[in-house]
Amino acid sequence: MKIRALLLCLLPAAAACSSRPTAQAPGGEIDVTAEIENLTVTPREGDLVTLLFRVSNNTRSTVILRDLSQPIDLMLSGSSGAVATWQLAQSGLLTYLPDRDDWLYDRTKRSDARRPVFNSGLLVPKESLTLRARVRLLEMPIDFQFTYFELTEDELRRKVYFEKHEDKLVRYQHLVGRELADALTPSLRTEVGGHRIVIFPHAEPVANNALLKTFRFQSPLKPRLFSKEQAARIAGVDAPRKGGYTFSSVLDGWVLPKNQGHILVTPAGVIDLPELKNVERTFYLVDSTGTGKVEVELRAHSAATALSELRYPVVRQEKEVPLSKDVKEKRTLYYLFLAPDQLAKLFADLRTLKLVVDVEYGEGGGRLQILNR
Repeated sequence: MKIRALLLCLLPAAAACSSRPTAQAPGGEIDVTAEIENLTVTPREGDLVTLLFRVSNNTRSTVILRDLSQPIDLMLSGSSGAVATWQLAQSGLLTYLPDRDDWLYDRTKRSDARRPVFNSGLLVPKESLTLRARVRLLEMPIDFQFTYFELTEDELRRKVYFEKHEDKLVRYQHLVGRELADALTPSLRTEVGGHRIVIFPHAEPVANNALLKTFRFQSPLKPRLFSKEQAARIAGVDAPRKGGYTFSSVLDGWVLPKNQGHILVTPAGVIDLPELKNVERTFYLVDSTGTGKVEVELRAHSAATALSELRYPVVRQEKEVPLSKDVKEKRTLYYLFLAPDQLAKLFADLRTLKLVVDVEYGEGGGRLQILNR
């Protein structure tokens, strides 16, 4: 069973649909479709699913996609949460050569700082790409926005650096003439995250000329037997507003705001949670782990000591951390590796210890981080 995205024109005042396209580029527009991948049953509230997005450039211009985000409120600036990005950093040493106006990239060397100047979202006219993103279904419909740049031919020549291999080196440089035309030949492939990697430093901070595409996804959604309204009544709090709560499949409960903090409400009772720096990303990580272990980094020695006294299996590691190209510092790091069903107790103990939970994502996945206040 496939469920297609319902694409609606969203007007600032009433979010109503109009037959007149808004911000339409000459010759067409950016088209987006989305569907739940491998859908066999109707999803339930709070489920994490994989959405398969297909983005097609039906304009007459080349576009560069930057970010896909999920705004809580279309009228509230700054309320968006990141879903995916085409603007990224890559491991290795990247050096700008001002005398040549080129970039030299060496994947084998370490860099002191990683810059998100690489981009995999360049689409020429009539070209499409696909993107898979894990999204939690809490309410329908779900609004998404993506940020992109529309480039003229002159801007393509001046602002975009294309990959070129020279022996063992990889350069990113401006192209003109036949080389540029070859690099912009449309690809018929769609089952890839991007057709080409370029360097587009002008998107490192989102520029004022970035454009927004908004679309709305609609899908049937089954309510849970233990609803968020029941959870709110048990906890003695008001029904949560959109964007103010989440669900954890692993812990089988609703995460609701209460008294400037959060609580986990399950059919069995209420657990006061520690201070959470990012509520949705924390439980996204917990639910994405599956049957594996959740990595928990203890960023403070005092936290490691306190949890050791509570008989948690703290793992100690000695590691050399590079401070610069030639300087390294030896540090002692502390970790826990816990099964997901052990996290409810951990959160309750962290609340008692007045410790803070954050979450970090990197190339190898994500981990929870325990901090002092």
